[in-house]
Amino acid sequence: MEVPIEVSADSANHWTHGAYEVWWLRGNCRIAQGTDLAQCKEAVVWIDRTLENKLIEKERAQNKIIAYLEGDVTLRRHRGNVPTKLTDQTWFGRFYTNGQIRVRSAQVGGEPDTRPEIYRRGMQRRDPAAAGTIRQAQFTTEGEPVTDDDSLPPGMRRVEFYSRGDTPAQARWDPDPNTGGWIGVIDGGVVFNVHGLADGVIDITADRIVVWTPKLQGLQMSSESLQEEGVPLEVYMEGNIVFRQGDRRIFARRMYYDVANRVGTILDAEMLTPLDGHNGLLRLRADVLRQTGKGRYFAQNGFLTSSRMGRPGYRLQAGSIYYEDNASPRFDPMTGRRAVDPETGEQLFDHQQRATTENNFLYLGEVPFFYWPRMSKNLDDSTYFIRRVRLKNDRVLGTQILTNWDGFELLGVDNAPEGTESDISLDYLSDRGFGHGTTLTYGRESFFGLSGPTSGLFDFWGIEDNGTDNLGADRRRLEPEKDYRWRLFWQHRQRLANDMQLSAEVGWIGDRNFLEQYYEREWDELKDESTGVELKRTRDNVSWSVTADARMNSFFTETEWLPRGDHFRLGESLLGDRLTWYEHTSVGYARFQTANAPNDPVADPFTPLLWEGSSRSAERFATRHEIDWPMQLGVVKIVPFGLGELAHWGEDVNGDDVQRFYWQTGIRASMPMWRVDPTIEDRLLNVHGLAHKVVFDAELSLAESNRNIDRFPLYDALDDNSIEAFRRRFESGVPRTARSDRFDSRYYAIRSGMAGSVTAPSTEVADDLLAVRMGIRQRWQTKRGMPGRRRIIDWVVLDTHATWFPKEDRDNFGTSLGLVDYDFRWHVGDRLTLLSDGLFDFFDDGQRVVTVGGFLSRPPRGNLYVGLRLLDGPVRSRILSMSYNYWMSPKWVSSFGMSVDMGGEGNIGQRFGITRIGESLLVSVGFNVDAARDNFGIHFAIEPRFLPKGRLGNVGGTRIPIAGESGLE
Repeated sequence: MEVPIEVSADSANHWTHGAYEVWWLRGNCRIAQGTDLAQCKEAVVWIDRTLENKLIEKERAQNKIIAYLEGDVTLRRHRGNVPTKLTDQTWFGRFYTNGQIRVRSAQVGGEPDTRPEIYRRGMQRRDPAAAGTIRQAQFTTEGEPVTDDDSLPPGMRRVEFYSRGDTPAQARWDPDPNTGGWIGVIDGGVVFNVHGLADGVIDITADRIVVWTPKLQGLQMSSESLQEEGVPLEVYMEGNIVFRQGDRRIFARRMYYDVANRVGTILDAEMLTPLDGHNGLLRLRADVLRQTGKGRYFAQNGFLTSSRMGRPGYRLQAGSIYYEDNASPRFDPMTGRRAVDPETGEQLFDHQQRATTENNFLYLGEVPFFYWPRMSKNLDDSTYFIRRVRLKNDRVLGTQILTNWDGFELLGVDNAPEGTESDISLDYLSDRGFGHGTTLTYGRESFFGLSGPTSGLFDFWGIEDNGTDNLGADRRRLEPEKDYRWRLFWQHRQRLANDMQLSAEVGWIGDRNFLEQYYEREWDELKDESTGVELKRTRDNVSWSVTADARMNSFFTETEWLPRGDHFRLGESLLGDRLTWYEHTSVGYARFQTANAPNDPVADPFTPLLWEGSSRSAERFATRHEIDWPMQLGVVKIVPFGLGELAHWGEDVNGDDVQRFYWQTGIRASMPMWRVDPTIEDRLLNVHGLAHKVVFDAELSLAESNRNIDRFPLYDALDDNSIEAFRRRFESGVPRTARSDRFDSRYYAIRSGMAGSVTAPSTEVADDLLAVRMGIRQRWQTKRGMPGRRRIIDWVVLDTHATWFPKEDRDNFGTSLGLVDYDFRWHVGDRLTLLSDGLFDFFDDGQRVVTVGGFLSRPPRGNLYVGLRLLDGPVRSRILSMSYNYWMSPKWVSSFGMSVDMGGEGNIGQRFGITRIGESLLVSVGFNVDAARDNFGIHFAIEPRFLPKGRLGNVGGTRIPIAGESGLE
């Protein structure tokens, strides 16, 4: 067909992608070829000028347009004397010509910074395997309908040849005298593509290629030819080879490939492939790389890394590598079509990758520092043998060599369960002994044959301890209660059918001070380690659970439930939404067991808390209900409410049977107010209009109980073990009769209104109370952002609350006003926030806490915080804190933190660290000062940088890029 093709639009963008010119057209888009015409509002076209490249004989060459049209599409074509017409919102098809292709537009730009959405959609339609999921066009027909020719007939593959550059390639085909087939020799730079393969398109570029095929039938000498899938097709390549299939790329000097059987041999090979769940690319470099089947490779004298350096400073080098990559196309769950990268338009794949290596050496530079005979592993976790090495020294633990190893690799586990990861810790602490442990994490779709998404963590670490504990202040030389000390921890959670959830946990600790000494952050910040199992079902606003708990650690006060059942119904509508019902019912058998005293209560002070008393075993039943009656009175929302509870304990603190009736009634009210002034403008403060929104809250509640709270041990604890341990030391030496309820957590919880909630975490916390709670919540909102794209943000936030106690002597230790708090945040700019909060009680030695500070963020470079915390009460302090994390340059990250008590205690501590971002390693050095322990320590750490998980992705709060993530560094 010699008729030229004319393409026109009001505006266009133009760039190249491989052998194609790409045009993004907008406004009055037209593609005309003689009497054939396609019109639409927006289009993407790919133009292939094969005729001009002269790759093959001119009389067989054709230029081609691949077109994707959107918006009021009209297509008219003539086949012979039969006209056809199509109208739809989208269309995908092709145009061919032996003539010229001309593109005209009034405005033409270059490649956009971000590929448009229509480009992504067009790339989806270009994918032949997704053709079956494309909906059929709805059109009117004046003759035969126009069909889309993008799909391939079953059992066929499409072969394409192109010139790689501006210089035309030279092609020659000769008969093979040995086999009777044909040999094609193409020189001068060539692009060779094979479509229609289940494992993705093969895309090859090389300086020279030689093609063998038994017959030319089905392999026509044109830019695009169909061939039966079973016909042998072999290719030999030389010079600047790039072999691509799916999202896997191979660079080589020489290469042979059998398309039909997926086997080949590559010399001086370098393979790059992505790993699911990671940025960057896995790189396999080998002298000889053989493909032995679909997705299977064997490499000799190769190494694995993610660095793009020629010979990276950290790598796994092996005598032989068996690599398997089962790649499958990724599909969009919403459309059923193959997923593509929205930026590049390239198809996405899911991978299951495994490597088995023999005669392994880990190299630092050119020096092998570790050898292991064999390794087999799933490459989702791509550290090799050694995960992390740290060297520390301080006055508490001495010189420390801390190492983390891949457990599956060291133990030679070839087929570790999918979704599992193992870690082995081998540590040396000069002042304490040898430490050892293991960690196993798992995330699976089933667990021991029980179906359902599952996640869990198992962790054990122990040490034969030869030293003494230094826990700060007056506890700097404590003799451990055991020589061999450990922590065994397991958490498991699984989602089951019918909205069920199974949770289990084991927390077994060798002695009372082990966590505080070796796992201080967990001791201070995380939940208590407990032992138990729970089966729970949640559906809509109703849930029930059955729980069984056991106490493993006798040095903590804990309740064993053998078992316990809970039922919740929250926000249930009654009488046509006139009333709202909340309910919690609990029944169980409890064994309340108090903590044992330490071996040396003088060196390690210990005093039982007022509610601990003696151990108790008894049944407990409680059912608590609340009825609300919401109503609107003008702008004020009024909610009268009533709450009641019936509860029974088999044993109270004296061992007696006790029943309690508790009720609470009152009224809640809230009133919103606002004012908007769009004329307020301030460029300095970046304010564009201002809206002030206020909500006034108030609650009057009266509660009565026929039993005092001091009748009950806390079967449901209020505080974590770490807080209870501090309270026992704080009250040490104070006679039981001299202790004040002002510092008892039970009375703080009552004054705060915990008993007024159906979902209160502790059933025992309830007593007489008359309180009026008041609050004001305020937001000053403005708009920020580029003109035309501004967003609403909270510029200033100020919330404050207070409680008035009419019976101050009974309910608030003689003071009518208490629990006054405020929370203030001023987002001065997008990067600077000033903040302050406070909490006040006004009785003698009541708490008075004020914090003022500022936070400056400069992503991705780092952040800075400066704050002052003022504390008055039984404990007084004036603590100035400062911390920063800063990415100083592409190669250096530093972090610093300090705290100083300006009220008399002086220095609290400092920490400093600096990290060198190397080509394949992170090297960190730093120091820390802990004045409470009179401890000074230094640390040095080496960690592989490539394809990390978890902590490595951020150092000091700053994201560290993965080696090779952006190509060559």
